[in-house]
Amino acid sequence: MLAHLVSGPLPDPDGSDSVAAAVVAHGFDPDQVGEDLPSLIWLNFVIRDRGSLVVTDLGAAVHFRSLYESSERRLGEVAQLASAYETQAPQLARSVRRLAQGSLSFTEALANLRESV
Repeated sequence: MLAHLVSGPLPDPDGSDSVAAAVVAHGFDPDQVGEDLPSLIWLNFVIRDRGSLVVTDLGAAVHFRSLYESSERRLGEVAQLASAYETQAPQLARSVRRLAQGSLSFTEALANLRESV
């Protein structure tokens, strides 16, 4: 829900049935939102504002931190995969690892691989 709220507000399902229908139209289960919302408000990730649910700065920070950590883990896994196959394709492994570390651009990595073939 935080990911959606970072993009824009969501109707507060505490209102009428038409508001609950609007929450469903956004792809959320009103019952699940009702269960999660008290915790999100208590943690100050979300606030109610004029009939809408709005993410706070803290909620946005938590969301983006989670995305960052997930991306960081994925890049680490890509580098590990490259290392696992370094003996079979050493130039590819080095290029992938350097790309994941940020010491090589995608264009440079492609150019290095083309030169090695």
